[in-house]
Amino acid sequence: MAMFLYHAILPEDHDHHVSIEEILNTGISYSTQSNNWYGNGGGVKSQITEMFKPINAPIWVNFKTAIGVNLEPHRPRSFYFPIFTEKILVFDRDITMNIYDQAFYEDNKFTFEEALDFDTGESLEHWIKLYWNSMMTLQEYLLKRPYPNPEVLVFESIPKEIIRVCEEKS
Repeated sequence: MAMFLYHAILPEDHDHHVSIEEILNTGISYSTQSNNWYGNGGGVKSQITEMFKPINAPIWVNFKTAIGVNLEPHRPRSFYFPIFTEKILVFDRDITMNIYDQAFYEDNKFTFEEALDFDTGESLEHWIKLYWNSMMTLQEYLLKRPYPNPEVLVFESIPKEIIRVCEEKS
């Protein structure tokens, strides 16, 4: 049975909307506007992320060029495509949310009082180490499913030739 990955089709009034025609004509790359809708814990503070990069991390891991995807369709419409590369990693999205919160706190704690609400009580370095520790291949994730909220990143552009559209039936 073929397994598919999904990339959201966002509404036209969404800040990260990209037309279906554009995706079907050019494919999906890290610079595709809709990719900004996805979280990417490794891309939040890249210098710190690189500092803690484990020696077992694949050489091709570059969070600046990662593409966010889902394991399930985004409702009501998604792009979908078969798994076409081994350059796919899964991380724990809950850790990513803590990275975003702690980075916001550390960047703004002396500027905005609201930033205090984002302090996780742990250092950014702590969360980035946990993020790296959550890294696994897609195959490993599918066997174990250790976290309910996966962050799936493809480290290769998605060619237009393999992309299709799926819609929820009304």
